[in-house]
Amino acid sequence: MPTDPSAAERAPAATYEFGPYRFEAASRSLFRAGEFVPLTPKVAETLLLLVEGAGRIVTKEELLEGVWPGVVVEEGGIANNISALRKVLDGDFDGDGAIATVARRGYRFAVDVRRADAGSPSSPAPAAAPAAAKTAPITERDTVLIADIENKTGDAVFDGTIRQALVLHLAQSPFLEIITDHKVHTVLKYMGKAGAPVVGDVALEVCQRTGSRAAITGSIFSLGDDYVIGLLAIDGNDGSILVTEQSRAHGKGEVLKAFDQAVVGLRAKLGESLASVKRFSAPFDDVATSSLEALKAYTLGRHQWLEHGEAAGKPHQLRAIELDPNFASAYSALSYACHNMGQTQEAVRYMTKAYELRERATERERMRLTASYFDVVVGDLNKALDAYRAWQGTYPRDATSVTNSGNLLMLLGRWEESFAVSQRGWTLEPLVVAASNVAIAQLALGRYEEARATLQDAAARGYTAFYLHLDAYQEAFLRGDPRDMHAHANAVAGREGEEDYLLAAQADTEAYHGRFERARDLTRRAVTSARRAGSLEMAALWEAEAALREVEIGNAARARIGAAAAQDITTGMYVHCWVGLVLARCGDSKGATELIERLDEAYPQQTVVQRYWIPSIRAAMAIANKDWKGAEHALEPAATIELGLCQPFEAGFMIPIWLRGLALMGAGRNDEAAREFLKIVARPGLIKNFVLFPLAQRMAAKALAAAGREDEAKPLREKFEAAWLNADVTLP
Repeated sequence: MPTDPSAAERAPAATYEFGPYRFEAASRSLFRAGEFVPLTPKVAETLLLLVEGAGRIVTKEELLEGVWPGVVVEEGGIANNISALRKVLDGDFDGDGAIATVARRGYRFAVDVRRADAGSPSSPAPAAAPAAAKTAPITERDTVLIADIENKTGDAVFDGTIRQALVLHLAQSPFLEIITDHKVHTVLKYMGKAGAPVVGDVALEVCQRTGSRAAITGSIFSLGDDYVIGLLAIDGNDGSILVTEQSRAHGKGEVLKAFDQAVVGLRAKLGESLASVKRFSAPFDDVATSSLEALKAYTLGRHQWLEHGEAAGKPHQLRAIELDPNFASAYSALSYACHNMGQTQEAVRYMTKAYELRERATERERMRLTASYFDVVVGDLNKALDAYRAWQGTYPRDATSVTNSGNLLMLLGRWEESFAVSQRGWTLEPLVVAASNVAIAQLALGRYEEARATLQDAAARGYTAFYLHLDAYQEAFLRGDPRDMHAHANAVAGREGEEDYLLAAQADTEAYHGRFERARDLTRRAVTSARRAGSLEMAALWEAEAALREVEIGNAARARIGAAAAQDITTGMYVHCWVGLVLARCGDSKGATELIERLDEAYPQQTVVQRYWIPSIRAAMAIANKDWKGAEHALEPAATIELGLCQPFEAGFMIPIWLRGLALMGAGRNDEAAREFLKIVARPGLIKNFVLFPLAQRMAAKALAAAGREDEAKPLREKFEAAWLNADVTLP
């Protein structure tokens, strides 16, 4: 799907081929010999303009207006995009490469370009097909908008409900690619018509801005005790009617069944094969809900989530499962909301229930639930990745499966892969979560300017999710811009269930600079805010993280108090992990062992628990007992995952590396210890503002000095001292 709505007006669904490359305009996806090539959204828009104008000069003015419509941008932005494209393309073309610079005027795409979409002169002749297939109004390459369904009954239960039913039903089809609600919401904001009914000219404009072939709209009205549902697909360019379908329900209780009949008929008329319609058209009662009231609550939850975030949508989804305890999609929506808010225990509970009800879900939703179950509940990341890939195999244009795969690769510390996959998800559809994933990966890889551009792009789209402000705060920290940090912290102030993340981030920044009194105060505020919002797990984690900061500066007494406070608030997987590590670092082997046993019993297949946290806790226990070899051995399972993201935080703390460095230093193997600490120092974009970064600088300097490498130790020592210039604690 287009990454920039205005660009969609220029190119509907063309596909261009040049050399070994294939560029799909509708999704802004570039492939080389069948392999996806990640491009940032603005670079993809630049490529689209160049291939559309292949052979002629595309002026700088055209590029500025096409890539940044209505925004004042310096010409350097064009040069950066052209440079990025040349890095990708030029190795496959002789001479001056694919893009020629025309001095003071613009650029020319200098290689032969072929239109490869259906009907273009270079396309191969299609195989023989039935006459009906040739005139089908929709093809597999097209995208479709689900516009609003007009409620003429006077009954509020149908407001938005039939449209949501249409979304859930059509999601079954691998033939029809539906523009997501998130995309529609974003485009309406661009148009200055946020919240406007998507009908008539508004629907047509959304179609044109998203490159959608058609819009499906219609109405429901009452006729005595009966209800008539009329659906029609209109051409996305001129509004002409493509196909229509109608059904009649004998009473309110039969509306969803009649709706099913109308949608099945519409799909066949749009060009989907009868075999596909038959396979992917389970009755709505069986795969969603038979309760109009539950569907209404679910619809409101979706709307509130889009407008105001997860916390606003959650109460409506709770109402939906109260009205229909077997509504699988509502349980999964609750799980995703809780997961994004850091409420892991609730997320697990709701996803477990959704998975149990997966036979009451559409084919696509079943695939989503299976992948999410292995991801959120079981925690077996490799099985979850396999499930996401299976989902992608059936629904290759589904951005969510790609975006979620990118997130799992972050947890595994496979950052290059994560960036490529996350970038593809962002290209398929620029979701809020996708923007965050791309930015996190870019920061972890040290691509700070790219990360800043991604976050600015997300902000320009009107995205205000708190985790984007958290990402932007951390990017500003790495850039050394306290003004921007303050602005992003203030942006979520007072937002219940969200501001605690930025308060905790500010606490980390203070601790990073050795200002622990301020850090403690900010942590108290974060804990209070989280508790007030009912986010008990996050409140406990803020206590536990602060306790780890304390123990790492030698303040075991405060650390024990913090660990106890965390457990008094609530328990849960991540709370046990963090508290177990703190207790082990404090020398409380008994308490740490008890938590290891609980984790081992409760999460036997959880990849991060079994390969990151339990090995780290065991290593910390060994270090407390000066068993240096035992610590090294304990950390062996973590070797391939030690660079992973530490959820629910948006950073990788590299705890196994830190502990290995301490063990090696304890054993007197100073060169090896320095090498471990320097791994942390080399990745500021991964660890961000966590206190282990300056402490790693200090320990690396000590190890290097002990190894007789004072010249290398001195600059590290000086950097640490500069960071801790105004510290209010003394390190042992």
